[in-house]
Amino acid sequence: MDVCALEFDAKSEWLDLKGSRFESCTFRNVAWTARDLRGARFEDCEFHDCDLSNVKTTGLGFQEVRFEGCKLLGVKFELCNPLGLSFQLSGCNLTASSFHALDLRRVKFEKCNAQDVDFTKARVEGVCFNEVDLKGALFEQTNLKAADFTSAEHWRIDPNENALQNAKFRKEELSGLLESWQLDIN
Repeated sequence: MDVCALEFDAKSEWLDLKGSRFESCTFRNVAWTARDLRGARFEDCEFHDCDLSNVKTTGLGFQEVRFEGCKLLGVKFELCNPLGLSFQLSGCNLTASSFHALDLRRVKFEKCNAQDVDFTKARVEGVCFNEVDLKGALFEQTNLKAADFTSAEHWRIDPNENALQNAKFRKEELSGLLESWQLDIN
């Protein structure tokens, strides 16, 4: 199914989405929890207040996609098609999702809940975590060069395990970098 420049809402009916292609479409209040989106492609699309939790993502393409106020719980983004992968996340809940070994340089995070998200081995170079809650997020062998954590909260990053050159932090939050050394700081 190829669909261009349409708007969908909670009343829209969905059959098989696997392998579908959407271009310049807007989705509002669509609930696709655990749906099979394998091989589907979204180009220049917007999702507003949608639930895509636990969708099947193998080969799923996101190019210039905007998610606003969406639930994306447990989504395995690393299984998406990496070619041209670019999207913006604003006010989204990403709890327990995974970006393992994914190139995120063209991804924007703003005012998101990213608790327990896996960023292991991801390329997060230059990414700004603008008001993102990173409690329990996993950063191991992650390229965080020039990443901006100045407005992020609850992050814990081991400087021995991650590339942090030119990364930005608030000095009041530096304990997140020192936790692995088990220092007593007063």
